[in-house]
Amino acid sequence: MNVNALLAALSAAMILGGVTWIVAALRRPSPDEPVRPSSRWTGALAVLTAHHRLITLAVAAAVAVFAATSWPVAAIAIGVAVFTLPKAVTGRAAKERIRKLEALEQWTRRLTDLLVAGRALEQALELSAARNVPPAIASPVAALARRLRVTRIPTEDALRLFADEIDDPIGDRIAAALILVARRRGRGASTVLQQLAELVAKDVADRQEVEAARAEHRTTVRWIIGILGAFSVLAVLQKAYVAPFGTPLGQVVLGIVALFYGVTLLWLHRLGSAAPGHRFLNAADRKP
Repeated sequence: MNVNALLAALSAAMILGGVTWIVAALRRPSPDEPVRPSSRWTGALAVLTAHHRLITLAVAAAVAVFAATSWPVAAIAIGVAVFTLPKAVTGRAAKERIRKLEALEQWTRRLTDLLVAGRALEQALELSAARNVPPAIASPVAALARRLRVTRIPTEDALRLFADEIDDPIGDRIAAALILVARRRGRGASTVLQQLAELVAKDVADRQEVEAARAEHRTTVRWIIGILGAFSVLAVLQKAYVAPFGTPLGQVVLGIVALFYGVTLLWLHRLGSAAPGHRFLNAADRKP
């Protein structure tokens, strides 16, 4: 292994990581975003998202592989794999969506209790933000209460912004029900929300059952990745065995093999992922 090339690769990765941190730290929050910590260092950590860290790690891995092997195709394949595979093997998006739906169900039932107690809709929405809101929707609920209490924007506009922040068809259904309640001045609000909470609970149960079945596909992906990882380690240790890949023709063949594996893993990932669904409350539907 060329020590100078490896040091150059590590330096490039460190520079890229520094640039990513600076860009994240200088990103200006929008007016509707939660207030960030005053410390610049803490603020940089807060805005440095998992997406930024993953990009940095992927580029660092690609540079390191290229420095170790001088194979551009292998470097690109490793970089793409590091960036995409965590999403394919964890099922994090589906789990986060289930947690969000569970949080919406709890919040809707709490809101129903406040309305049954005789609270007006706007007052109930404001009070709901002060009562142990589930973390999955804490920020959108707090923003909704802040818009109603501080900025005093119309209830319907605040609920549409709330639906945008939830960014889920179920959130649209809840926001639409609340908009109808606001237009009807609270008549039948508790009944509507109670029925909606029951529908959300049923949807959560169905999704948990489907997610358990989809987990099998992600297990298959993990086995394939493990086999590929073991073969890669063997290839690094047995350089004579993989020497033909160092030629231009070998790089073409390696690229084709990597493409086939990539398409297969993408197909398995789609089998194990749920479609997000279509929203019907969005920015295009707002009144000018």
